[in-house]
Amino acid sequence: MSGKGPVVTVPISAVIDSGTRQVVLIQLKEGRFEPREVKLGARSDTHVEVQSGVKEGEQVVVSANFLIDAESNLKAAIGGFASGPTATATPATQGAGHQAQGVLEEMDSASGTVSLAHGAIPSLKWPAMTMQFKLANAALLKDLKPGVKVAFEFVERAPGEWVITRIQPLDPHAGH
Repeated sequence: MSGKGPVVTVPISAVIDSGTRQVVLIQLKEGRFEPREVKLGARSDTHVEVQSGVKEGEQVVVSANFLIDAESNLKAAIGGFASGPTATATPATQGAGHQAQGVLEEMDSASGTVSLAHGAIPSLKWPAMTMQFKLANAALLKDLKPGVKVAFEFVERAPGEWVITRIQPLDPHAGH
């Protein structure tokens, strides 16, 4: 980030990353928020540059993940903030989302990645394999540990960049 001069940054936790887009919630007044799609730039360990979508001095919700944890919840939440053509929702199959099941092999919350041994994924014509995925948000790993069987949804955010937007244990009572 050096050499650019002053830039607008927000805490990484303020960014809601669905895998296909990044949004922050701007506080308009007490109890009133507006979702804003943002274009992100350089990252540090704790903050990310906002190239467009937020102006200096605007108040952002610092930890939006407790409110919204998946693309489906993101769509519902944003629909609740603003009215418009989102009322005529399109089927999920029209998007680039894919669903699968597998076993969580490794987790790296620092880099925001996981390694999953997943079954075949017919929508991509993929055989069963073990591969690494990025996480839309590290908060998705809450209450998960290696060895757990999971169901997950993911998108291709950029060519070859597979991002998990939802992950949950197949048996939430396993081990209890």
